[in-house]
Amino acid sequence: MVVNAYKRCIQSHILGRMAHADVFELSEMSAGLVVFFGGSGVDDEEYIERGKTLIPVFNSVLNHVGVRPITLVHISAPYDVPYNRFVREPDALRDWNAHVLTELLNPWSELPFYVCSFSGGAALALNGVHQDPRCLGGAAFGADAIPASFERPDHWKQPLQLYCGPHDAVCNHPANQELYMRLVVQEQASIVRLRQGGHRLVDYTTPECLGEFLRSAATR
Repeated sequence: MVVNAYKRCIQSHILGRMAHADVFELSEMSAGLVVFFGGSGVDDEEYIERGKTLIPVFNSVLNHVGVRPITLVHISAPYDVPYNRFVREPDALRDWNAHVLTELLNPWSELPFYVCSFSGGAALALNGVHQDPRCLGGAAFGADAIPASFERPDHWKQPLQLYCGPHDAVCNHPANQELYMRLVVQEQASIVRLRQGGHRLVDYTTPECLGEFLRSAATR
């Protein structure tokens, strides 16, 4: 169950604009975070609107998970960060990682965390944020745009978990499946095939998917 939920809004000096995140505390005392990067396709209007309310899609699964010493932080995909061009725009990548680690996550600078993402949010999570020494592992739900150069950090105890719904045309696309299998063979990732679901956030914010990852993160 959610003990406390609120919208964290800041003025980002790095991005030069307002930024926000949804925060869901599952206990009075948190021992760690799960940082969830939302999928792509958000424009400036939608991003600003999202800054006014808490995303409701997590309510059911968080209530199912129950009280755990962990906090879920949901970061909406930015409209002005070129995460599909990070390889060609390293300055933008540097700014994004600094924004997340030093601005949005500043209140929890001493806590370990796990990263997870939906769809193209994999590019936001797995292009450097995951390499921070405090990051202990990660998952990607219906993943798209996983960096071709992704390597599991040496300090992770487990490979990246790739959750894939049977009716998800994105993660089951041949190009993504080829990348997934290469990562599996290289022991960089493991695939978790779900029994149902397509390419919607609600298909992955279930007790069997996000709920299981949260429970696992809270006990490591």
